[in-house]
Formats: sequence, C-alpha cells, structure tokens
Amino acid sequence: MKTTRKQFVEGLAAIATAGSHAACAHVAAEPLLRLGIVSDLHHTTRDDGTRGQNCLCIEPALRYFDVRRADGIIVCGDLSDFGTVASLHELGAMWDRVFPCGRRSDGEPIAKLMHYGDHEMSTLMQNPKYRKWALEVSSDPDELNHFILDYGPGKAWEESFHEKWAPIQVKTVKGYTFVLAHHPVHTTESNNGNRIPGLAEFMKALKLDPNKPFFYSQHRHFEVGDTAEVLASYPNVIALHGHLHMNCVDELSLTQERFVKISVPSLNYCGTRYWRENSRQLFPEALLKAVDCSKSWQGLFASVYADRIVVERRDFLNGLPLGYDWVIPLPTPNDDLIREVRAKRSVPPQFAPDARVTVSERIGNNRKHVPVEQVFLRFPVAHATGSALRAYDYEVTASAGGKALKTRAVFSQGCYWADEKDVLPVECPFAKSELPRDWRTTVSFTVKPRDAFGNCGKPIIFSARNMQG
Repeated sequence: MKTTRKQFVEGLAAIATAGSHAACAHVAAEPLLRLGIVSDLHHTTRDDGTRGQNCLCIEPALRYFDVRRADGIIVCGDLSDFGTVASLHELGAMWDRVFPCGRRSDGEPIAKLMHYGDHEMSTLMQNPKYRKWALEVSSDPDELNHFILDYGPGKAWEESFHEKWAPIQVKTVKGYTFVLAHHPVHTTESNNGNRIPGLAEFMKALKLDPNKPFFYSQHRHFEVGDTAEVLASYPNVIALHGHLHMNCVDELSLTQERFVKISVPSLNYCGTRYWRENSRQLFPEALLKAVDCSKSWQGLFASVYADRIVVERRDFLNGLPLGYDWVIPLPTPNDDLIREVRAKRSVPPQFAPDARVTVSERIGNNRKHVPVEQVFLRFPVAHATGSALRAYDYEVTASAGGKALKTRAVFSQGCYWADEKDVLPVECPFAKSELPRDWRTTVSFTVKPRDAFGNCGKPIIFSARNMQG
C-alpha cells in the first residue's frame, strides 16, 4: 500500500490514532527516541531454511533497525525455539556482528532490550519427544544436552549478551525507562504471564516521572491478572508483549483500556484470530487449509516525540509497510485509542467498483482429508483506499428465500503481507450438503469486507440469476 501524505492524514482520523492534522504538522521533527520492536524469533542453529521454526530474517531486521538509527531494540521473548544455549549464543554472536561493541554502523550506541520467553524457561524442554524434534532442526547435536534452564538462565544470558542478568531489569535509553521482565520458570501458575514474581515491589521502588512515558515488556499477554493490576497504576506506561504471534495487520494489536498495550508480532511466523475457515487453530471439519503463515515476518518501528509515539508496522519479507501508522498521544493516552472509539471512527473497507464473485463446483478435502462436494467462491481482495483500511477478513453468507443458510468468515491468502502483496483471490467454500439441492436457482452469496473492529463495507452479491445466466 503506497500511502500519500493526504491518505496518511485521513487514515489517522479514520482509525482514531490521535490528533491527525496536529500530529502530521510535526512529522519533520526529529524523534527523541527510536525503537526497533520484534518478538518470538524462535531461532534455531540450523540455517538452511528447511523448517518453519527457523527464521532467516533476524539479521536483516537488525540491519534495518541499524539503518533507521534505532536507539534500542526490544525483543519480547522466545528468542530461541528450543531453549538451547547454542541458539542463544548464536543470537549473541549475530548481535555483535551487526552492532560491534554495542554500537550502530554510525558509531552511536544501541541498547539491547531483550528478555526470555517461555521457550527459554520451560521444563517442556525435558520431554524426550521435544528433544527428538529439536534434533531434527539442530546443526549441533550436542546443544540438546545444554538447555538454558539446566545450564542456568543467568549464565547463558551473560555468556551470550555480555551483560548481567536479573529476573527483572531496568534500563534507561535517552532518558526513557524500560522495565524488562524475563519469563519466570514455566509452571502452571506462570503459564498465562500474569505471575511475574516481585513485579509489584520492583515497580514501587522505581522513581518514575508520571508525566513521561515508560516502557514495560514481558513475553506472555496480560489482559487480566497480576501484571495488568500492577500496570493499571501507571497510565503513562506503554506495555508490550509477545507470545500470541498476532498479525499486526489486526488493528486490535494496539489496545487501550487502563493503559496502552501492544501485542508485538512474531519475526518468524504470525497467527490469526480463531474461527475463520482458514485460521490456524485446529478445526478438523474446516473446508480450507490454514493460510500459510510460515513467512509472515513482521515487526514494529517506533519514533518517540514529545507529544506522541508513531508506530510503523513492517512486513520484513517484502520490505513494505503493513498499514497506516499508529499514533499514541503523549504524555498520557486519551480516549481516542479505546476500541469502541476507534471502531466508530473506522472507515469500513470497500471492494473495487468492478469486484465480482465467481462460483464453481469442486470436490475438495477438509482438514481431515475427507473429500467434500463443494460450491466454491472466489472474489478479489478489498485493498486500502483513502481513509478506509484494508479488509481484515471477509464475511460470506449463503441465503435462499430471504433466509441466511450458512455464514463463513475467511482470511485472504496474503493477509500477513503488505497490502500490495495481498493479490491472490480470496476463497470460500460451502459444502453442497449445506445448501438446497436446487441451490443453482435459489441461493445467493453475499460477501462483505470487514475491518478488525467488525465494521463491514458494501457487499458484492452473486445470485441465482447469475448462475442461470
């Protein structure tokens, strides 16, 4: 999506990401702080790209942040896929190669703002089946005898990154505070990320300026629970987490309730919301395979100004933006970022005027590999235009006699990539058994493009008359 300045201004107003025209008036100002932000690297020691776990764009992403003159790089956990010391050592060597002596290519310092995730701190690594799986993607068999949790989290960290380790760390970059909470030893209690031991006491001991934003990062998400309760006392916090591998095309990756929270996407592979016909969760009766997310390499770049934070969403595979920038007002966010407010201001996605639905019959397999007679729909992607966002997903309804028979939701095949790379037709099947026998003369199909808030654009319709014609 190539965004003009006019579209950028309109986009800010449309998605309510803070004072559009006022913010744009200061675009030329120099940021006070620049941050590269990624998560869930899931690095392995094998570098031939034959397995989905292996991420080949970590070093290119670091070099991109170098070119953008980042003052620090946040990595929200799951640095390695199997929690091995060897994979952590490799990451440390990669960092040193890109940033020798902790400096960018222009000689300026860059801060390492990383922490562990559950893959580094999980006793699941002791599972023999897991070790066998790890061996398949490891270039060093001996590494499977040295898991971070066995070796010592502190020792592995200090050897890899040449800095002292503590369960919760605080760093200051250009006057801004970063609180980095390593994932604790992975137990049932800590599973949801809401049990960071000592977090409340740690936060109370900090002398934080209430009129200046600070950043908090941990691996697991924290909509509710202890972490959310602690951070609720700090309306000036910008909280980040990983773990969900959330596709940051999803506008709900940025949320505000009691504080601003960003779900940071994976630099390895992203996920989708559930209950779409081609989403990633196990849905054995689904008539479509899950969309291929193995190369959905995403990250963020934040520019901090005195009155706002501008967050760019990046498709690292294609080297393009993933959507309009998010703008977070400072010193403390206002109600413009609340979901309901953004939803009301969002301009629904729209199909191009010439968009059409085509319908055919086929026999296709469901996810159980059972052949199913299908009525198969194809239609074009609804791209971003002006102030309207690109479609997040599509709602497809089969109707007859004025009554809805079946509704499905589907993602486009390129939903993880930049808008201009999302070019393949969207597909949506219905089982013939779900439709009347005379579906060719009685059924119509209505396709609505939806944004992440559930707002629908103008539908395109395929009716029985089309089939008869």
